Amino acid sequence: MYAGTSNGTLLAMGGANFPEKYPWEGGTKKWYDHIYAYSNGKWQLLDEKLPEASGYGVTVSYQNQVILVGGSTSTHHLRTVYSYEWVKGKLVKSNLPPLPEPLAMMTGDLLGDCLVLMGGSHGPTEGPVQKAYLLDFKDLKAGWQLLEAWPGPERMLPASGVFGDRFYLMGGETTALNAYGEKYRHILLDNYELKLLQVNGKWQSQWKKMAMIPRGVTAAGTLPVIGSDRLLLWGGVDAVTAQYPTPATHPGIGRTLLYYYPNSDTWEYLLEQNDFPARVTLAVVLYQNAWLYISGEIKPGIRTPTIVEVK
Repeated sequence: MYAGTSNGTLLAMGGANFPEKYPWEGGTKKWYDHIYAYSNGKWQLLDEKLPEASGYGVTVSYQNQVILVGGSTSTHHLRTVYSYEWVKGKLVKSNLPPLPEPLAMMTGDLLGDCLVLMGGSHGPTEGPVQKAYLLDFKDLKAGWQLLEAWPGPERMLPASGVFGDRFYLMGGETTALNAYGEKYRHILLDNYELKLLQVNGKWQSQWKKMAMIPRGVTAAGTLPVIGSDRLLLWGGVDAVTAQYPTPATHPGIGRTLLYYYPNSDTWEYLLEQNDFPARVTLAVVLYQNAWLYISGEIKPGIRTPTIVEVK
């Protein structure tokens, strides 16, 4: 789903699932244009709809605007960028500069007044890309700017987090070939730090390769800031479960909790978290001083409507 906050209200929108049969039983994925609002302890399904039934984009919350970027429908990926603001119980929609090309299954977050996007793919049957884009909310007339990408392979569904003035791009997946020329999901372990520099009115990226993730991870979403010194990595598909052959008996998403300490570039293994099922392809949102893991996929083709709160 897309999800964010506006004027104290949590918005969760769109997404997809298999409502009738599991995919291995021939089920068809259904896409949604629903918009839900949560405030005063209650959810409501709004009369307003998304322009298209869609999901798998990036959402950020900026100055009470919930900004939806790209994503995919049942047939194609999107270039659209727009925002919703919750004003006195009503949604107010505004259009923003569209993406230079269709994009979904990417990651993105805010660095100051800039929205940065990393990775993704251009279409349902297209492979991952090695591209980075930036939109400066203080200079919307300039539109999207192509940044120098990270010094590593192309990827989709990477994880990312922001710590202070730094953006961290981690893992994701790309397509590789085995010794017999057959394609497989290559789950990535790498980790990169991005700092933005403005030179002659143009934004430039400064990348640094950081300590590798102890376990590969894809589709883990946004990494919450915990306390004042670490990012939390929970969930995501690793290289072991990515190769599991039988969806009907899949063991579920890995439950390992890892801390990453940006100031020392170190990792810490915390524990295996068994109280709640881990999830992938989800929105992770800061709301009322807690991080919310909203919906997502807990096994291949199986979604959850639950929300897990992390403080």
